[in-house]
Amino acid sequence: MGAAAAVWPFLRPLPFARAATQRDLQFRALWKGVSIGEHSVAFHRDGERLTVDTHIDIRAKVLFFTVFRLKHDAQEVWQSGRLVSVTSTTERDGARLRVSGGAAPEGFRIVGGDGPFLAPAHLLTTNSLWDSRIVRESRLMDVQYGGEVGLVARLLGPEQVDTPQGPVAASRYQLITPHYAGSVFYDGAQRWVKALLESKGETIEYALAA
Repeated sequence: MGAAAAVWPFLRPLPFARAATQRDLQFRALWKGVSIGEHSVAFHRDGERLTVDTHIDIRAKVLFFTVFRLKHDAQEVWQSGRLVSVTSTTERDGARLRVSGGAAPEGFRIVGGDGPFLAPAHLLTTNSLWDSRIVRESRLMDVQYGGEVGLVARLLGPEQVDTPQGPVAASRYQLITPHYAGSVFYDGAQRWVKALLESKGETIEYALAA
């Protein structure tokens, strides 16, 4: 088999992630090679019910000036692959935000700073980088600000990613939303293993910590 055959498996579209196989994720956030915080995702499954807790605490400073600040805590409850409830609090560059939402007969009702918004029931959330289905989506529920946002995703190709367990082959996707953009990497088991996220002209790297 030639080089093209070796690369091809990583260029094929990722199938939907199976949340049941997800392990907790712990990333170090790096800016210019310096650790500036963390992003963790914890999973708890009870039958078809999956609770996902996201914690982000990132602060980048130059001398006494804060260049970038994000603190975000969210709990999402999923039932059979669909979101049934969410609560979140966010501190972003001095702004304090709260979002909550729950499944409704006609969709998903999410409430943010601009009031309630009825989103389609099947949408993933802006926190769903842990779920490789996100690269198939064009709209997301915004769990930091509320409402719904657009998403553009495209496959960039295969790359090797260093992890605490050694290098792994991964597929790199470019993602663009109104609030973040950059690249996200999934290994052959559809596990999120790296990200390069852009904000205010700066790139923050997410590196697996365990």
